[in-house]
Amino acid sequence: MRPLPLAAAVTAAALIAAAALAAPAATEPPSAGSITFLDGDASRVASGRPTRLKAGSIIYQGDVIETARRTRVELTLVDLSVLRLGPLSKVELAAAAFGKGADDRKVSAKLRVGNVWASVTKALGGEARFEVKTENAVAGVRGTTFRVDASTDKSVVVKVYSGTVAVAAGPLPRPEHAAPAGGARQQVAGPKEVSREQWERIVTSMMQVKVAADGSPAEPEAFALAQADEWETWNRERDALKK
Repeated sequence: MRPLPLAAAVTAAALIAAAALAAPAATEPPSAGSITFLDGDASRVASGRPTRLKAGSIIYQGDVIETARRTRVELTLVDLSVLRLGPLSKVELAAAAFGKGADDRKVSAKLRVGNVWASVTKALGGEARFEVKTENAVAGVRGTTFRVDASTDKSVVVKVYSGTVAVAAGPLPRPEHAAPAGGARQQVAGPKEVSREQWERIVTSMMQVKVAADGSPAEPEAFALAQADEWETWNRERDALKK
């Protein structure tokens, strides 16, 4: 192929540059918050690509945060609410929308495994929502400080340190297939959907509720602060610094 004359090449380059300038610039989504404390190794996964986190890193809606062993990380959201992750935790920030008023917040974090501590700065009302989801439960916040521990066996513990949390049924497992005596597999009836009214536990200050691996909840019960629980102690100290 013959090369373009110099004048034609310059014209083509100018047209390409003009087209690039005329094209709409890609706009980043609004920030959901930033990393305000990091001790250890943690990463942010966006669009399947992991990026190592550091203090000051910006977090966006849809990001997944993963922590390594002996790691603690604090995410301060736009409304100054706080989410902290413990070691070997994995959380997806599924929703993070902040309007002008306190009733315009929509925050939903999905805890896949590990520990999350949440400290919500303002009471929620109207259509506002702040929740932490796990495989078997949803902890809906009504202005509070609480933690959610999700084990690898899918059991969950929700502890409330102040305020009130409504713990309701989370996503249910898909129908299973059973093999009868003859050997042929057949689909059996899956679990029926459990409505919020069928099981919801209102958990108040210094109460906890345990949800078994099969999604069945226990009744709320009182718990005491544990001096040997470093995760609890560290979070309470961090909360006190922010007051």
